[in-house]
Amino acid sequence: MSNTTITAGHVAPAVEALTDAATIAVDASAGNDFRVTISASRTMANPTGAVDGQRITFHVTQGGGGGFTLTWQSKYNFGAAGQPALSTTSGATDVLGFIYNAAIGGWLYVGAAFGF
Repeated sequence: MSNTTITAGHVAPAVEALTDAATIAVDASAGNDFRVTISASRTMANPTGAVDGQRITFHVTQGGGGGFTLTWQSKYNFGAAGQPALSTTSGATDVLGFIYNAAIGGWLYVGAAFGF
């Protein structure tokens, strides 16, 4: 048996499949673990429905052919280091994490693991 606890201001863990599209829509109220396989270079839309302190993770897999890029819309904050480059091998998955900061109205990049 599995138990899920929901606390005010937090989203219960859930795996959400994102639809591969020119601009990938994200509804943060739907969960916190988002997965997509990209089949071309794409743009990750600013998430809607976020709560302060919410953590989300993106699993981005390179589709057939690989070498695709991801552009992040304006609410993603990568700091001085800038946004990271995705793995380029077909089938490789990169995991990127963010925390929502309501005071700045944006998602702070907290790290990534590349090439799974």
